Amino acid sequence: MCIADRQLDPKTRRRMIIGNLSLILGILLWNSVRWNWIHPSSQIERNYLDGVCGLLLGISIGINLFVLRHCSRCGQKENEQSI
Repeated sequence: MCIADRQLDPKTRRRMIIGNLSLILGILLWNSVRWNWIHPSSQIERNYLDGVCGLLLGISIGINLFVLRHCSRCGQKENEQSI
């Protein structure tokens, strides 16, 4: 991303960390069956695994978009105040 880490407040930084960690966990869960980390024995367990994976990826997308939108608004406010 083009956002410098020093431009973010601590709350926004924390949100970005949570979003990126949920992205990593979602990708790891998505590939866990293929890499033989988890052995689901029934279709219900596979559906549950897919649901949790989708939830984590959705959380990641939502948080990252929220943070980017928040950062762009903060940049506009700072530019208006300096004029």
